[in-house]
Amino acid sequence: MYYSSFQPVSSRDIAKMLNLVIEVVRFEAITELTFDYLNVIAPTKEDSRFLRIMLEDEREHFDELKKVYFTLTGQHPGGDPPTFEVPESFLKGIHDLFFQKLDIIAIYKKIKKLSPYVELQNKADTFIHDELKHLSILNYILINQNRRDETIYQYRELPFQYSSPYSQ
Repeated sequence: MYYSSFQPVSSRDIAKMLNLVIEVVRFEAITELTFDYLNVIAPTKEDSRFLRIMLEDEREHFDELKKVYFTLTGQHPGGDPPTFEVPESFLKGIHDLFFQKLDIIAIYKKIKKLSPYVELQNKADTFIHDELKHLSILNYILINQNRRDETIYQYRELPFQYSSPYSQ
């Protein structure tokens, strides 16, 4: 039985997918460093515990993606990771991570769409699920941090719909 939605995979799609895997590996490397740094300066034990949970997930993603790339190409992912910049504050670091997660989810969605390999599509689903969980945790930390600081987050400053270069 043939499905009408079946589309053959081109070598160009696989090349795009591999470039996206390299890019997300670079993102995950910086995200891991950011989580580690924020864990050290976390204002509460609860925040620190949440950051450790997310850090463990990031390390798992990083290792899995490197394995996937090596399995598909026989090479380790290349390229220099972006430079780590120390966030101005704990709250600014959490805020930046929140928006980085949106970019990473968009990349995972593209990887899933371009991949002809069911196992990689399943891994992308798992990673997307983890990233959505991280967004919820980061949102919780942001809200509680603002309550502790007795400030109101300026939601009007956020764009109505976050646009990512990868969501096109």
